Amino acid sequence: MRRYLHWWVTLLFVVALGYDLVVWGAASLIPDIGPKLQQSAQRQALFAHIYMGVGSWLDTAVPFLKDWGTQHVFGALSDGFPRIKEDPRVAMDLIFSESWNVQHKLLKLMYWAAPVLALLALVIWSRRPKKVHLMQRR
Repeated sequence: MRRYLHWWVTLLFVVALGYDLVVWGAASLIPDIGPKLQQSAQRQALFAHIYMGVGSWLDTAVPFLKDWGTQHVFGALSDGFPRIKEDPRVAMDLIFSESWNVQHKLLKLMYWAAPVLALLALVIWSRRPKKVHLMQRR
């Protein structure tokens, strides 16, 4: 298992990044909330701003992903929509302060998992076991 650890961590990173791109991209495409979330993310959350930019392009290209991401956004953030509509400047503070439900906890976990797993994958890839050739072919 240790021999393939670098592949497993890379796979986890790709899953976390894919989740972030799809869900945050779908959040930016919600008619009333999306522009307010983008405005707040541009000022306060660098990763969310990047996820929204790339993810919105991905979600418009693949409608199935947009539908799936929109369902997760509504499940995770619907409790905060009235407050976000009222004052868009506090959107990222609301999202990252307290957890409203399990999907919201997952959204926050995956937000931080992608950059952490990226760094971990780089470290593990640099320290992976190398293949040793004792005899060369002629």
